[in-house]
Amino acid sequence: MKYTVIVSPNAKEQLVTKAAELTIVQDEALGQKFIDAFISGKESLENMPERGARRLKYLPPMYRLIPFWLHLWLVYRVNKKEKVVYIDLVLDDRSDYGSLFDT
Repeated sequence: MKYTVIVSPNAKEQLVTKAAELTIVQDEALGQKFIDAFISGKESLENMPERGARRLKYLPPMYRLIPFWLHLWLVYRVNKKEKVVYIDLVLDDRSDYGSLFDT
């Protein structure tokens, strides 16, 4: 059964910012490739929401994550009862992500 995937406003903003950055700094094709990678990751969560890892040091147990671009991860939580996946943010694994989770 397919899950519905909902992207938070914060995650949408992060995705738009990164896509614009890639388009401006590199070229439009790279920006589009980034968008395609996100769409592919999002679609994979519709069918396999449990596939994400839970191994980051500061990641609260309710979250999972999957990589979708070099150094970028989709951080999400799954509501099995309602068959919904919530993508809450995009995480750069080179950043101080512990502060995002109040640790």
